[in-house]
Amino acid sequence: MGYLDTSFDGYQDADDEETRMAPAAYLQDSSADPAMVLESADSESNDTLRLQDALENLDERSRDILQQRWLNDQKLTLHDLAAKYQVSAERIRQLESAAMKKIKQAILTA
Repeated sequence: MGYLDTSFDGYQDADDEETRMAPAAYLQDSSADPAMVLESADSESNDTLRLQDALENLDERSRDILQQRWLNDQKLTLHDLAAKYQVSAERIRQLESAAMKKIKQAILTA
């Protein structure tokens, strides 16, 4: 059995009629489609703007709780935030849950 090695980009003498078509001519890279790249970037930008708008509509304490629990590099625990706000860890969890619901609702309706 003989095997034929195929160059990805084609051969130097590509004007030869018997030269097989190189994979670069018929393999499509859909991830590099400019329209898809632009749409993805635009969608990500819109998502970021909606999240920022939703965060701005929260009260300062709720916004700080979400920031400290989810958005900062050094995430605080419920107990850390409970000590900061002088409430129970359960109360911080409730505030966090309510803020997350508001964020979700704001993003879905935007």
